[in-house]
Amino acid sequence: MGTPKSVFAKIDERLKADPAKTKEIDGVFKFEVTGANAGIWIVDCKNVAVTEGDGEAEVTITVGDDDLVAIDAEELDAMQAFMLGKVQVEGDMGLAMKLQQIL
Repeated sequence: MGTPKSVFAKIDERLKADPAKTKEIDGVFKFEVTGANAGIWIVDCKNVAVTEGDGEAEVTITVGDDDLVAIDAEELDAMQAFMLGKVQVEGDMGLAMKLQQIL
């Protein structure tokens, strides 16, 4: 099973592989991951970068480490996880919806 670190490494690869899509999203996301592999990651679609550590963002997404890995492995649908309260979103909801393009 993957880890949040490996999930964000894949997101970083996807961002760099498709700059047009990244420009279309044009936002900054903060992921606050809870659980045994807790951490904070910034997914910056404006500057095409994924970094570990805190920072400013337009959307903050809080998710458990196991749920994040399950979403990445397509074992858990992101929208379903949101509806079940496994994913919390604060900030620009329209921008948050665009995130599905790179997850």
